Amino acid sequence: MSDAGPLHGALSARPKMVPTPRMILWLAVGAPLWLLGLAVPGGWLAAAAFLAGVVMLALLQYLRLPAPHSISVARQLPSRFNLEAVSEIVWSIDNRGPRTLEVRLIDTFPEALQPLEPVPPGLLPAARGARVQIPVRAVRRGDFAFSDLYLRCRLPGGLIAKELRFGLGERVKVYPRVLAADEYQLLARIDERFDPIRRPRLIRGAGMEWESLREYLPGEDLRNVDWKASARRGCLISRNLRVERGQQVAILLDSGRLMANRIGRYPRLEHAVNAAVMLSFVCSKRGDFVSLAAFSNRIESFLPATRGSAVMPRVLETVYKVQSREVESDYWEVVAQIISKFRKRTLVVMLTEVLDSWGSSGLARNLIRAARRHLVLCVVMTDPAVARLADSIPEDAESAYLKAAACQLRLDRELALETMRSRGILVLETQPRKLSVQLVRRYLEIRQEGLQ
Repeated sequence: MSDAGPLHGALSARPKMVPTPRMILWLAVGAPLWLLGLAVPGGWLAAAAFLAGVVMLALLQYLRLPAPHSISVARQLPSRFNLEAVSEIVWSIDNRGPRTLEVRLIDTFPEALQPLEPVPPGLLPAARGARVQIPVRAVRRGDFAFSDLYLRCRLPGGLIAKELRFGLGERVKVYPRVLAADEYQLLARIDERFDPIRRPRLIRGAGMEWESLREYLPGEDLRNVDWKASARRGCLISRNLRVERGQQVAILLDSGRLMANRIGRYPRLEHAVNAAVMLSFVCSKRGDFVSLAAFSNRIESFLPATRGSAVMPRVLETVYKVQSREVESDYWEVVAQIISKFRKRTLVVMLTEVLDSWGSSGLARNLIRAARRHLVLCVVMTDPAVARLADSIPEDAESAYLKAAACQLRLDRELALETMRSRGILVLETQPRKLSVQLVRRYLEIRQEGLQ
């Protein structure tokens, strides 16, 4: 423990008396005295006297413990938790009583946080404060809550402890893993090689984005006249329009039951969320407008078109608590409803799972319909376990059946994806560990080739 200033928590229940291991040991040592009652008349009196002495000593020690209002506890959490990141949780304890105490914190961690060390006990000097801290790792994304915190305090070497319960039920948000080391290196190369794309030139022309006002020129299209400005100035005033500097990118996250299947440590949805966050970051650096929607048989969350420094905070708030649901994704109505929100030509990035042509017919038809107006990129992840089985050499009948099933799965998927390609849909198929990098590279290729 290290010294700290006082930070106070509020008691949420009356204190409790809790026997310490030392008291239990003393009672165990005195238990054989009860056998004297069998061998010596009145021998039980020695056992009863010993028990009474232990109880009286424990009560005296309990009465010497400080009053509940003289002890306060506060839990200090980091500003944010990120999946797989290690953070520090700090507890501040303030002892305003006149005696040194042995204290032990008992905290109730939410399921998303995994403590890497036990909370250590320690001595709390009289009229002093102390800090306890341990590292924790976030193992699950979402919205979670701490429960109450318990503090057991006793005199050094005491037989009885006083347990205080503090109402510190803070809520915590665990956000997706934002960037890994290899992705930072990729971003460095992006900034170095594509800097002209990130800072586009100002081009006046037949665009749709307002830039400035000027006097009307004879013969000019009257649709460019700003009639309100003309009325104020008493002459015709035209609007200068410029070509839009940022393009529209929409990221669609499938959170139906197929995205709950695990690949390695995490479900498909977790890999997709990480890739969506990474793509949003790069799009914001390029100056694009970013929209994001998560859906299953309903729209789980939706972020309208956003650009600039607001992209990343809003994207993280949109996706951090999206979880896969054990329902079939509605590719007919829900996907069509989302796509109908995009008025301008948009790069639609669909992160989903495709099994076969029959199961993905609704998805394919809506993406094909969307491809008439937008540029559509369908992103799917390959399962390394299925790939290994399909490429393996069978050694017995069971492994032959497994290989045949894996080959059929891969063939059905390839046929479904080839159908999409033939109808004008771009397809990206990659391993989960490479998904973020490959998706960003494909996006940059689209930007560089001017496909959108």
